[in-house]
Amino acid sequence: MLVRVCSLKEVPEGEMIRVDLGGKEVLVARVGERVYVTDVWCTHEEGDLSLGLLEGDVVRCPLHGARFRIADGSVVEGPEGEPPEAIPSLKTYRVKVLGDEVYIEEE
Repeated sequence: MLVRVCSLKEVPEGEMIRVDLGGKEVLVARVGERVYVTDVWCTHEEGDLSLGLLEGDVVRCPLHGARFRIADGSVVEGPEGEPPEAIPSLKTYRVKVLGDEVYIEEE
C-alpha cells in the first residue's frame, strides 16, 4: 500500500523536513535526485533528526551527534563518538516518487 508523504516542492535539494503521517512521524531528505524517508527519531535518545545536520546522505542527531546513513539506516557513528554498534539502526522506508508526490510503501 502506498502512503503519500509530501510533495517534492516541500523538500528543497540538500535539505530535510519532518512530516506527521497521523500517528507516525518521518524524516524526508532530498539529496540530488534521490529522496529518502526514515523514522524522524534517533534510536539513541529519540532526538528529532529533522533538527540535525544533513551531510550528504548522512544525518547527524542534534542531541549527541549520532550519525546515520539515510539510504539504509546504518549507523555511521554512535552518540558522542561511540562505536556504531552502540545503538540500533534507523528504520528506513521504500520511497516512490510519482510525478511531484513522494510516497512510501507500507506493509
